[in-house]
Amino acid sequence: MPKKIAYPYRRKKAKRSPESYRGKDATARQRQLENLRLGRQRKRPAVLGEGRIQEADLERLDIIEFTRWVLGISLYPVQEVILRSLYGLHLDAEQLEIYKTLTGNEGEFEAGQEKVEAVLVLGARSGKSFLSSICALYESVCRASRWRAYLNEGEFAYVIVVATRLDQARQIIGKNCDRMLAASRISHLVEESWQTELSLTNGIHIISMPCSSTAGRGLPICCLILDELGWYQQEGPKADEEIFNALRPRMSQFRGAKLFAISTPSAKTGLLWQFYDEGPQVPGRLTVQAPTALVNPTVDAAFLESELKRNPDNYAREFLAQFAESVSAFLPFNKVAEACVLGGDILPDSVHRYYAGVDQSGLSGRDRFALGIAHRVKDEVTIDLVRSWDSTDGRQIMGELRSILRDYGIGSVAIDRYGAGWVRQRFEDIGIEVTIREGLPAIFQNLKSLLLAGCIHIPDTKAVKEGLVRTSAFYGRNGALSISHERTAAGHGDECDALATAAWLASSKTVGGYFSKALEYQRSLIGAANG
Repeated sequence: MPKKIAYPYRRKKAKRSPESYRGKDATARQRQLENLRLGRQRKRPAVLGEGRIQEADLERLDIIEFTRWVLGISLYPVQEVILRSLYGLHLDAEQLEIYKTLTGNEGEFEAGQEKVEAVLVLGARSGKSFLSSICALYESVCRASRWRAYLNEGEFAYVIVVATRLDQARQIIGKNCDRMLAASRISHLVEESWQTELSLTNGIHIISMPCSSTAGRGLPICCLILDELGWYQQEGPKADEEIFNALRPRMSQFRGAKLFAISTPSAKTGLLWQFYDEGPQVPGRLTVQAPTALVNPTVDAAFLESELKRNPDNYAREFLAQFAESVSAFLPFNKVAEACVLGGDILPDSVHRYYAGVDQSGLSGRDRFALGIAHRVKDEVTIDLVRSWDSTDGRQIMGELRSILRDYGIGSVAIDRYGAGWVRQRFEDIGIEVTIREGLPAIFQNLKSLLLAGCIHIPDTKAVKEGLVRTSAFYGRNGALSISHERTAAGHGDECDALATAAWLASSKTVGGYFSKALEYQRSLIGAANG
């Protein structure tokens, strides 16, 4: 019979309480919950497998999982931290450092606490509309049953995205939301699609509209996204407050309705600045400020460097996301409307002396190459021609420019100092002298004086008129004036800059000193062209 082995006495361990298994702080608890959820998700073939994803599975996804697995979209690290912070998801050590940089909050991150409001002040080309679209889709798709619980029979819930203009509203829906859904695994949820509205089969509608205090009235709003809120005041004094005051009451129907304000900063006035200045003092609000290069690492560093040299104040606002001291529409709308009376180009004659201003582009597709031609009779300036090219073929542009300048008898053009290299060489190659004009503040101050005095006549074209109306003045901390244009499909105020340069040359008392070719030479060229 085998000998019985005697084991040493082992002390029985005390039974642990359920509470002892919980993390010591909120971050540790959130990490435990995420690990548990990830383990469960591996068993969800409806999410990870092929075919349509059911609504019950969508509701279990957080916004990062929704973005990656459903929409198939990759996020930059800072963009992911913003979304994680907004929805209270766990941040690892590296993400926590990014969070502190974005918010200036050195305290403990509130993991597990979802925000109901977000103020995101980001630099240009940071993907603001991209983030807006993701949030709009997540609230519409993964939170649909939550919002439907507050609806009456036959009623719909609305996710409203307010944009600065109609073109931007169409882009958010058509080029962002609709495109994301079409390429995703939930494309079947789209019931109807228009330029500014998406109707989903789950009873949620996503609408994007230009900023107007009458838009969106009467609609039950479960999520309100104010895209480029800092620029609503261009539509009129206190336009941002009027729009917000009109739409905010429509959110009262839904408990926990979301409010997102996402914008490049303007000045230390208006609703965006008020939201930002309040900062983390408002419970349930995430306040973020970040420069372009941090949020979007793919932005061309050389381009940012050139913008810094071109206009430091504008660079600080546009790309560092810093608020200017003040901002306003620079040119009065009624005076611009009164000046835009010309039906088209005015043909040259041998009586007037003509002046040409050029706003050159880098031929990279970002801006247009623009030309403005003007003449003066006594104290009145007339803009005879405004032309722009979006071509990247420098030879083609120079060939057409040479022909136009010869028709008007012009032997010299004025450009800004940033084009003094290759642009000067191109013009000299076609026999045109180049001079360097004053900075934008000087030539636009001159243009404003001409408008206020009623001493300028301008072609009535949409691009020119809208460009002049949307010209903004920014005053930096040192009181220096900066001029800025909104970037649209028609360029970046290129025609306005060329027009203002030509007007400045024509109205300047010392203009004769800028040109070496005499008036008689111009007349002879015109005579030869007309002969």
